[in-house]
Amino acid sequence: MSKKKNKLLKEALLLSSIILTSCGNENTINAEIQAPVFEKVIEAPTFDNNSIKEEPEEIVIEPVIPENEHVDLVMIGDVLVHKPVYTSGIKEDGTYNYDHFFTNIQEDLDEAEIKIVNQETILGGNELGFSSYPCFNSPQEIGVAEANAGFNYILQATNHAMDKNFKAINNTINFWNNYPNITMLGLNSSEEDQEVIHTYTQNGLTIALLNYTYGTNGIPLPSDKPYLVNLLDEEKVTKDILKAKEIADFVVVLPHWGTEYRYTPDSLQEKYTKLFSDLGVDLVIGTHPHVLENIETVTNDEGHEMLVYYSLGNYVSGQTEKDRVVGGMAKVSIEKDYETNETFITEYELDPIVTQQGEYTVYKLEDYNDNLAEQNRIRRQSGCSNFNMDYINNLCTEILGEDFNQETEKVKVKLK
Repeated sequence: MSKKKNKLLKEALLLSSIILTSCGNENTINAEIQAPVFEKVIEAPTFDNNSIKEEPEEIVIEPVIPENEHVDLVMIGDVLVHKPVYTSGIKEDGTYNYDHFFTNIQEDLDEAEIKIVNQETILGGNELGFSSYPCFNSPQEIGVAEANAGFNYILQATNHAMDKNFKAINNTINFWNNYPNITMLGLNSSEEDQEVIHTYTQNGLTIALLNYTYGTNGIPLPSDKPYLVNLLDEEKVTKDILKAKEIADFVVVLPHWGTEYRYTPDSLQEKYTKLFSDLGVDLVIGTHPHVLENIETVTNDEGHEMLVYYSLGNYVSGQTEKDRVVGGMAKVSIEKDYETNETFITEYELDPIVTQQGEYTVYKLEDYNDNLAEQNRIRRQSGCSNFNMDYINNLCTEILGEDFNQETEKVKVKLK
């Protein structure tokens, strides 16, 4: 080994000895020999991209316009309770049941949201004794059957409303009060009650329904209770319709009017049809004449269209003329367009119906046949031996015109 290398080795050994024995005392280290210096390595910082806050982009949410709302309305005509009609519901144990009135149209009722029946006679109940023409009083079990069938609007403003005076009206109102899901129209327990506009609302579509009668067969309303029955009065009708238009999208008027056994409108119907149209009513369905009358669309000066069924005739009765056992069931489809906020009729129908006297049930004409016609008790009446399918179809054509299709045995008109 060279002297130079030997010297360096000795110096290194000496330095190691000093470091190991110094216990960190810096004064024992030769000032000329310094410990090596190590640089601290600083790593570059890392960044979480999620921690960098940027201005959020503006998110524009387009308003969602719901699909059109749709309501189906069905209505039948006069439940006119003569003696054979109410005796048809007497059971062996002495109780009463009238579900048979509606058995054959139950599917049609189930398909509609608004279901209306004209309860022609007052439901004063057994307390007042049952009676037939000319002053009727009917079993309240008929109302029970109407409730069982699903009717949710009952019309009681008829010319027979006062047949048994205030007591029968009060009994009728109290009876319907037992059914909170049913709205009875036309009779009122107070002035405040008469001011109420009754409506049906479904998902933002509101339909108002109003019911009036032309009179009460000459029996005056009590002087201290003029509010008992809704009467066709221009001032009252105008006030109600204007109020209804403020709160509803669609207004239906259900008048008890016209001339009995006449197939076309009389002057009173024409007068109020014009008033309803001028006020912007959307749908009119009439009762009282006990026979079918025609259907038409009326347009006012502002271009607003109103559909009018002038009379649906009888639904069930004990009347003894063959045209009085042929009535109609109205079906109207109502729709609200949320984009335009307009409400309109998309289509309407009239299904002729036939009262099967004897059973006092009712069939749609499309379900009727000559065999049933032969069994109908109406054929026993004078001048009714030719009651058959040809007679019924010809009658419907005469009254309803070209809109009545003898193949389908109904009126069905699509508007939109």
